[in-house]
Amino acid sequence: MKKFLLFLIGISVVFVLQAQEKANTDRPKIGLVLSGGGAKGMAHVGILRYMEKAGIRPDFIVGTSMGSVVGGLYALGYSADELEQIILNIDWDILITNRVGFNDIAFEEKEYYNRYLVELPVIEGKVSLPSGLIHGQMLSETLHYYTWPANNIKSFDDFPIPFRCITTDVKTGEGIVLKDGYLHDALRSSIAIPTFFTPFDMDSTLVVDGGVVNNFPVDVVKEMGADIVIGVNVGDEDFLNPKDIGSFSGILMQIAMSKSYSRLRQNIQDTDIYIKPDLKNYSTGSFSKFREILELGDLAGQKHAQRFKDLADSLGVFVETPGIGLEVEPITISDIDVSGNYLFSDVLIKSKLDIKEGETVSRRELREGMSRVFGINGFYNVDYSLIKIQDDEYRLVIRANEKPKSLLFASVHYDNQFSAGILLNLTMRDVLGKSSRSIILADISQNPKFRFDYYKYIGQQKQYALNMKLNYLNQEAPVYEEGKVTDINVNRESRVSAHIMSTQSLKETFVFGGFWENNQSKSRFNVATPSDIKNATRNFLGLRFMYYRNSLNDRNYATRGAEAIVEPVFMFNNNIKINLNAGVDTLFLGEGEGQFGIPANQLPFFVDILTPKGYFAFYFKYLKYFPLARNFQFMPTAATGLTLSNEGAFKVFDGFIAGGHQRIRFNDTRIWGLNYRELETPNFAKLGLELQFIPVTNIFLRTGANIVGYSGHVPLKGGEGTIISEMQSNNIFGYGADITYKSILGPIVAGIGKNNSDKNLRAYFSIGFSFGYSDR
Repeated sequence: MKKFLLFLIGISVVFVLQAQEKANTDRPKIGLVLSGGGAKGMAHVGILRYMEKAGIRPDFIVGTSMGSVVGGLYALGYSADELEQIILNIDWDILITNRVGFNDIAFEEKEYYNRYLVELPVIEGKVSLPSGLIHGQMLSETLHYYTWPANNIKSFDDFPIPFRCITTDVKTGEGIVLKDGYLHDALRSSIAIPTFFTPFDMDSTLVVDGGVVNNFPVDVVKEMGADIVIGVNVGDEDFLNPKDIGSFSGILMQIAMSKSYSRLRQNIQDTDIYIKPDLKNYSTGSFSKFREILELGDLAGQKHAQRFKDLADSLGVFVETPGIGLEVEPITISDIDVSGNYLFSDVLIKSKLDIKEGETVSRRELREGMSRVFGINGFYNVDYSLIKIQDDEYRLVIRANEKPKSLLFASVHYDNQFSAGILLNLTMRDVLGKSSRSIILADISQNPKFRFDYYKYIGQQKQYALNMKLNYLNQEAPVYEEGKVTDINVNRESRVSAHIMSTQSLKETFVFGGFWENNQSKSRFNVATPSDIKNATRNFLGLRFMYYRNSLNDRNYATRGAEAIVEPVFMFNNNIKINLNAGVDTLFLGEGEGQFGIPANQLPFFVDILTPKGYFAFYFKYLKYFPLARNFQFMPTAATGLTLSNEGAFKVFDGFIAGGHQRIRFNDTRIWGLNYRELETPNFAKLGLELQFIPVTNIFLRTGANIVGYSGHVPLKGGEGTIISEMQSNNIFGYGADITYKSILGPIVAGIGKNNSDKNLRAYFSIGFSFGYSDR
């Protein structure tokens, strides 16, 4: 009897499930259409959220451009809340450019990355014009990251919700409905907006944004079998008046989309629930307004919430959409293939990728590896595909799109201390050997500067580089007394160096090598030095070790990360020479009764007494950004420079340069309350704190204070006092503030500062990208 009852219950369950499945099969199918519209497409998320609340889950989804991205990810299983979280986590300022974050650039390339106004290809010795289109490196990386769950799905019909997206064949001008393949490629091709992004190469077919032919593809979802169509249109409903478009690219885009507009009206008529969010104050490029657009999408969804509920009730459905979560399983990379590379070897690319064949990797590790490859800074873009071999094993196919062998960069700059200048950078790959890069950098200005910078990757895995530099600076540096200019020193500094540096990390490098430096200085007004002196020269050799760590997310506009330098140097073979003006046979030093003369023929012996033998110098610097809120950070800073020698206090040692906003030489130290190079001393130590506030996009407010102790040379043994005691008796408390605007020309900075020593106000103003190591 008991077995019979169990049998009856089992039969009943089967009949119920079959009845439910039949009811589900017989009910009208719901199709969802999401239009293109650039940044405005983020409003689709709000509509999806209120459909979920009503229990409506579409049976088909079709999208174009941004609608294909939102629709494709939703069809893959992400919920509306998860899609919103994705949008909030994206750095839209970088995504819509062909840049990656500063902290994703190879360490050997950080110095020159994203510092110029124009980048011009040099082909066969002739300067060409760039296309002006964006290759979308970060866009591709982001799409790869979030389409990861689709790696093992070939047909879009096998998604939790069957999906289609639209793209346009450049050759024929006809639309292509994508229904299978690699989801990333489908979404990337559908969002390749003409006049903005470059065409996407999909299986040797160049394609662009599907909005060109069908921006609101209701006809496609009906062909899939939709009986009821919910359509969200964030694009225009008709041709705009050319006077209202506002840009030449906008006019071109309207002409390109003429075919799409011709079918738009019919597609709107065929929509059962038509939704048009109120986005009139936003454009396709309003990506920085993502929060506002998300809110307007929610308002549009809320406005149609009752219609969604009525539809769900009429169909007798309520389907949960739990989402697939933002965590995914890793995969195993069985093989790695590289194509499209001519300048950069497979070995170098795989070394930067740092993923071994047979290794199991997460999507984060693969994204970081591809960022390291792109960070070589020699590619327009580096894309990839994952081809399933078996189970969770995949072949990684890397597609490199290299820049030309030679590029010319240019920018302009101005500051109130060193005047204006034009910066030219000629970067050449493989000119002086395979796997090498050569840079000729010139600052054409009143204070001309020049640099030749060469490195060549070495080692079996290309994880090291031989770096050689020639640096020349011509500076008219003011001499200050209590903040007021009393003289000008004309300094000519030349430095030749050769180092071995590690290149396997994006965040740190170890450097070891040697250098020769020659400095010549003369006074313009002979206030700081006797008028009989023509100039003074100093040259020396040095052995240098450096550990340099830089995890800042931007060189000039950092909001997170840290920078640290530890650099011990041994300086030897010091030579100092004083040249007198013609006809001067005696150099008089001192004043009044203390004045004494040195015959010209005895001057070399006097200089030898002042010249130190070999000695050590040590430099340390540290700063870190701590976020207090989304737009507010504080940064503790510390720096010290020490000269370590047993020689007498009267010896003349090379000094550390500190003060001001600029960082022209690598070891220059910023100090609030002093002008640039106002402090030049053998020993100093600085502790400081800065606060940064970003009230609106591209505006940075910064204020800070620091205390600096300094001293002349103090012998390690036998001297009176110590370096620390000398610093304690010679200290300055400085403070100040500046405001920076992130402009197309580069940082525009205005700052003021004071200190407790002289209380004189110091002002600073600069525009653009300079020759120095930072511009703010």
